[in-house]
Amino acid sequence: MIEYLIKDPDIRLTPYIKGYFWGKNEEAPLRQRIVPNGEMGLCIYRNCSVEYDGFGEMKSCISGQRTNYTDIISHGRIENIAVNFTTLGAHLFFDIPLQEYKDQYIQLDTIEEKGYSKLKRDIENAENAEECFRILDQFFLDKLDRIDPDEENFRRIRRAVSYGSINQEIKIADLAEKACLSERHFNRIFSSIIGMSPKDYLRIRRYQQTVYDIKKKRNIETITEIAIENGYCDYSHLSAEFKKISGYSPTELLNISENDEDKIGWRI
Repeated sequence: MIEYLIKDPDIRLTPYIKGYFWGKNEEAPLRQRIVPNGEMGLCIYRNCSVEYDGFGEMKSCISGQRTNYTDIISHGRIENIAVNFTTLGAHLFFDIPLQEYKDQYIQLDTIEEKGYSKLKRDIENAENAEECFRILDQFFLDKLDRIDPDEENFRRIRRAVSYGSINQEIKIADLAEKACLSERHFNRIFSSIIGMSPKDYLRIRRYQQTVYDIKKKRNIETITEIAIENGYCDYSHLSAEFKKISGYSPTELLNISENDEDKIGWRI
């Protein structure tokens, strides 16, 4: 039996944390796939562990920005708590340039930053999901009190990301201009704050938008037409990108997707 809850964080955290997720499955599928969504995450497995294909056994981890899929392999019961940061949010809660986490899963116990090992223990020992959510709120609120979310470079990148979210055919030079930075400096600061290069970010954003459009328009337009609308040269170009990012062709992805309404948006 599958149980899950999705919880909004404290309102003071909503610019930085998209949501919390708790899930428990007494007979979890052997293999589950997670795909890039342009956001970082944190995951803690309660009294169990899983294997991240290519990274080994995990009981907790920070998930860096990803540019391709990862399979999670489980054996029997799993229960986990996850934090999904907003595109810019993770930057405020970690002291290192986030590109160092790109395409990586980092065990919480190995992170030197203060508090994450204790957070893991507190979540593992919590009585239920609601207590886990309260622990997460308090942990991130305490961190938020000690940082400046209005720092100049953060505001520059936030302005660029906001502009990019409402303009489909955007170029890196346009984003750099909105941030009032040279393209070279914009690339460096963007990668440090977002956790991936602007080029990778726009690639993942285009993939996500295309998946959304295919789901909404496939009875009205062909996949090739939707591909061209989203900047792909043709169906072959689209299919190659989908396979790199998700491991599936567009048709395969639509057939197996289980989370059409999931606002976290990283599971297949």
